[in-house]
Amino acid sequence: MAAAAPSPVPAAISAAAKVASPKAGDRKVVPVTAADEVEQEEMHVLAVDDSSVDRAVIAKILRSSKYRVTTVDSATRALELLCLGLLPDVSMIITDYWMPGMTGYELLKRVKESSQLKEIPVVIMSSENVPNRISRCLEEGAEDFLLKPVRPSDVSRLCSRIR
Repeated sequence: MAAAAPSPVPAAISAAAKVASPKAGDRKVVPVTAADEVEQEEMHVLAVDDSSVDRAVIAKILRSSKYRVTTVDSATRALELLCLGLLPDVSMIITDYWMPGMTGYELLKRVKESSQLKEIPVVIMSSENVPNRISRCLEEGAEDFLLKPVRPSDVSRLCSRIR
């Protein structure tokens, strides 16, 4: 006697469940209204820092404020993802100033020169309080310049601007 072929419905449900399942470290799944869900989907922040500790800190602060966060370890990688359209829904970029390869300042300039990306607000972070560096970034189009360590109040102030 031949075994019955499995129904395609459970496979589809299984595949959907795999796609929808949150990975370790993702934000908690909580009931939300339709309006909240749209707002959270719109609030996607790309965090760029070569320091894994600083990436983890900024991601934790952003996620605690209910934002979706993608982290990358270099400005070059951030630009690749943005230019290839792999992150089409980014609402803000927050980047370290000083990184090997391409700096956060160079990333800012590239984003502001791009017709596709120039509307994305860019925030620069640095542990060094250098006034001419801060001025140069703001003149180039940075939304803000934050001194590390970044605090939750800094993130709240920034995110209120991009809503």
